[in-house]
Amino acid sequence: MHFGFSYVGLVAMVLYEVFWIRYFRSEKTMKDFYSSILGIPVAGATLPVLAFLLLAVYGKNVILGAAVIILGIGHIGIHLMHSREIES
Repeated sequence: MHFGFSYVGLVAMVLYEVFWIRYFRSEKTMKDFYSSILGIPVAGATLPVLAFLLLAVYGKNVILGAAVIILGIGHIGIHLMHSREIES
């Protein structure tokens, strides 16, 4: 079961790279920057946070897990706010 976390984390990081490739091939608008991948909202913020959270679980590192949760709340939260501003 432990290895499942590492594989999902790897997939998250690959999708994060896909996000950046897609962004740099686009017109580089704010809408492109805050886009989603496979239904994952604000992929540029969500995917690395998810990958590091899974790394914390895989490594049984409580300190990293707590830090990632704090980072995720701020990082994903601000990106969601900006995304909503763009839509309106």
